[in-house]
Amino acid sequence: MSSNIKIFRLDYSGSFEEIAPENLLDKFNLFNILTIYVFNQKHMYVWIGKKVSQSLKSHIPQIRGAISREHPELQILRNLTIESGLETPEFLNIIGIEEEILKSNIKKLEVRLLPVLSEISRLKEKSDRFFIVSNYGEAIKLAQKIVDLAREIKDDSLEQDQISFIKEAHIRARASEILNEIEKVCKELTKKFNQLVETENYEEARTIVEEFKQKYADKYELSSIPLAQQLLLKEENMTYRLKIEQDKILKNIDNFSEKYGKSRNIIFLRDTKKFLVTIQKSSQKFFDNRIKDKMEQLKSKYISVKKDLRSNLSKLSESALECMKNGEFSNALGIYEEIVRNLELDN
Repeated sequence: MSSNIKIFRLDYSGSFEEIAPENLLDKFNLFNILTIYVFNQKHMYVWIGKKVSQSLKSHIPQIRGAISREHPELQILRNLTIESGLETPEFLNIIGIEEEILKSNIKKLEVRLLPVLSEISRLKEKSDRFFIVSNYGEAIKLAQKIVDLAREIKDDSLEQDQISFIKEAHIRARASEILNEIEKVCKELTKKFNQLVETENYEEARTIVEEFKQKYADKYELSSIPLAQQLLLKEENMTYRLKIEQDKILKNIDNFSEKYGKSRNIIFLRDTKKFLVTIQKSSQKFFDNRIKDKMEQLKSKYISVKKDLRSNLSKLSESALECMKNGEFSNALGIYEEIVRNLELDN
């Protein structure tokens, strides 16, 4: 056999198992689909056994794309399909198996099947229908019967084919259970999410979606599940809308701070107090700390200005009283006028 080829066996999941060249003849049986890639031609041959199930055949249209994804180093210029019994001399030369040997091997497998052929065909057809409509439990039961029959007639290729079928059915059955679980959870969380958004409890709304993603996102492709995608999109839209509102508030804080600049008077205190009350009401809905940090800076300045103003007024009052004691009424009046100016809100 030429080292110029790479051989794969298609399984029921749509993926591939690489076949060692020394085991190749055994793989040319009634139930396999084999892919043979020829390096020097960049051609890919798909060989189809005579009794291949419909569920396995359903993967044939995707074989070329799947091979390219799993083995990007294999450039495929041409894709050819060959059915069992219709092998060309060129194909036989590529795989290194003589025509008579291949036909004889297939014939032995068919003869071995004859005593139970009709029963196996009936079971395989029925099992395949259950598999296609996702009734994996029934498909597995029937496939197990085929395994038992294969063991009775000592047909290893049929037995291994059905064991592979059962394995994939179990995987899909579990995946189906998980899908149902995720869809059920999504329905419950979507209802709860909507209620939390209505009451503006945005933080908890985001938290339940984050916990959902942490539980499932690493193991399952949530974007392929419509109900999950809908829930994730709701959370994404909510976060985006809140970001726009938050950016607007941040800009208002910056504008306010710029407007008052280095002002440290009672007008600044009055307007800052009102402004902080307004911002405080709307800031609770946001997730990051940028608004809170800017508010804290503004509060810090407010407290500092208030403290300085009180200290200054206290000193002025003491000075005015001292002037009154000393009979310096004109100076005392001037100080009181300065105090009034400090307290005037239209200054």
